[in-house]
Amino acid sequence: MAGWNVAIALLVAAACLAAVSEQRKKKEEPKSQVLPLPPELPMALAAETETLDFHISPLLRTGGLAVQIRQSLNDLIRDTHGETIVKLRAFVAGAGDARRVQAEVTQIFTERKLPLPVLSILQVGALGDRSAQVVIEAVVSTHRTVNPNGLAFLAGQTGNSLDDALGRLRASAQAAGVERERVLTCTCFGARLEDSNGDRAKAQASFPKSQINVVEALRDPASDASTCEAIAQLNETPREGPVVWLKNSRITLAAAHRLVFTGLQLTFGAYLDDAHEAFARLERAAATVGPVETPVQVNAFSLDTAAGSALRKSTSIPASVFTVQTVEGLPSIDASAGIEAVLAPDVPSPVTVPE
Repeated sequence: MAGWNVAIALLVAAACLAAVSEQRKKKEEPKSQVLPLPPELPMALAAETETLDFHISPLLRTGGLAVQIRQSLNDLIRDTHGETIVKLRAFVAGAGDARRVQAEVTQIFTERKLPLPVLSILQVGALGDRSAQVVIEAVVSTHRTVNPNGLAFLAGQTGNSLDDALGRLRASAQAAGVERERVLTCTCFGARLEDSNGDRAKAQASFPKSQINVVEALRDPASDASTCEAIAQLNETPREGPVVWLKNSRITLAAAHRLVFTGLQLTFGAYLDDAHEAFARLERAAATVGPVETPVQVNAFSLDTAAGSALRKSTSIPASVFTVQTVEGLPSIDASAGIEAVLAPDVPSPVTVPE
């Protein structure tokens, strides 16, 4: 009996210890979970010129900003059939939070295990439809040779109206020997989109086979001035060299093997030092791919004329390659301007043709 009593006592003691241990475990605070940081989007990416194609997401009329961003991205991924999206440029209308674009791009591309693209985000006054909150342009590296002779980059042509800007762009294309049917994509920053369908129809008539994007740059523009830019296929390879600047036509002929696309690099002031820093950021972004010397197209977007003027005064890039456009906002509340670029690596210097 004594042995049984000892055994029972030991069992009771063990049960008590187990109960105390369990209570201590319950009282202990759970260890905090450290979530991994989302991957950062690249600052610049290179792609072979002859493989490049261009897409623009359709305007959506249902859902909030986040819903429309996700739908637009999914539409672009579907339409590109798994080919590599090199760059996205998103236009967000009105007062929507433009920073949502980067979060959605990172999440969707990561979930689908797709390479992350470079990204530019611009806030504009309107997209031509009150329900549309975002439209996204995509540069795509395909598995096909679609531009065997290279590409023509038509810098922004500004006119007193959208008709005037389109007319100047057509004249530039004609001067460079670029057929209207070979224009692949055209973006216009209009002053007032009172008849957005009509405005798009005008752009489509000018360039029948082009992807068309027409946005209202500012909610309350000071004038009817509008700017249009475009990218086209070359009819033949330039004899002068891999990169040719057509000064008077504001066109760059690019037959370089590769092109480098950067995301939007921001500046946070309207002084010359701020503008110099923006260009320094642009150079550092391009340097993540490799040595880049020759600009093909450089676009600056500013919130006012002072920031735009500082950028113009801070660069030796010729006006034929450099366009400054005023927009409603940028993806940082402190930013005053931003710069994006297309550059040609392994090309020490372009050939300038005055025409």
